[in-house]
Amino acid sequence: MFRRYLTVAVLIGAVCLLCGCSGFQNSLFECSMSMEHRLSKLQEKSVQAGGLTFSYLERSGPGETIVLLHGFGADKDNWVRFVRHLPKEYRVIAIDLPGHGSTTQDPQATYTIDYLTQGFADAVQALNLDRFHLAGNSMGGFVSVLYSTGNPDHVLSLCLIDPAGAASPQPSDIQLAIDRGENPLVPKSREDFDTLMAYGFHDRPFIPWPINNVLADRYIERSAFNEKMWNDIHFHWKDVVPYLGSLQMRVFLIWGDKDRVLHVSSVSVYQRHIPQVETVILKDCGHVPMLELPKITAGHYTGFLEKCSQEPRASSQGTCPDSDR
Repeated sequence: MFRRYLTVAVLIGAVCLLCGCSGFQNSLFECSMSMEHRLSKLQEKSVQAGGLTFSYLERSGPGETIVLLHGFGADKDNWVRFVRHLPKEYRVIAIDLPGHGSTTQDPQATYTIDYLTQGFADAVQALNLDRFHLAGNSMGGFVSVLYSTGNPDHVLSLCLIDPAGAASPQPSDIQLAIDRGENPLVPKSREDFDTLMAYGFHDRPFIPWPINNVLADRYIERSAFNEKMWNDIHFHWKDVVPYLGSLQMRVFLIWGDKDRVLHVSSVSVYQRHIPQVETVILKDCGHVPMLELPKITAGHYTGFLEKCSQEPRASSQGTCPDSDR
């Protein structure tokens, strides 16, 4: 169905181009994203919290709530296709973290992991979220760990997807690039954007050229601010490992075996420090499984949620039974 919608959108864009319409690439991008949101039953909303305006996507559902956090330089749209494959009974919220996506950019703020975590906590309070399942990718995984250790009564379960914060036994390709003085995570040209995509995906999903150009240009427009956030995070860097042993809720770890951003050898660090962790390694997958393999990733996560629902909860701090690692 999506391919049919996308074909129509591309044809509309081609007509606009032939007719000389200005800004047709942006219009096509917005049209495509709007269709993606509709296919996943997501609505874009906003909430005021801690002096910031937080943008988020929400899918209604009668059951428990799932909250999703993206990685550095990304936004809530990273989760759209993943959400499409989650059971319909769950309410789902994907939030733009401070300085990301359509959430407020504050040039006076210092974007440490602690600042991002406090911003997320403010948004949780403003949304009146009591107890929920929390999942985070990359930097969003780091934020999820810090929030969960500080607010264990709110987190029913924790899912970490290629999370940041722990030094990997083997350096990743991006770590080696950073050691050379490069930073592929802050693209400043379309060529840089293509390089970032090559680092992020093992098998990059097809993106029509007008949409790819808009995505690249938006990254480029945000490059100065993203570089500021990157410098803030790394100047005030902290290690996630001391927090891992404090996680008392159920924990699910997903990692792509071809991750070039955060090496899959990091899995051993999380397994060593989180006794109750359940782990899935995805074959032939990169750093963002929810984008590269949304159906498979959502399927594994759904299985984890089903096991969580079958276990009695004396409190929100209960742990999983022995799991496959």
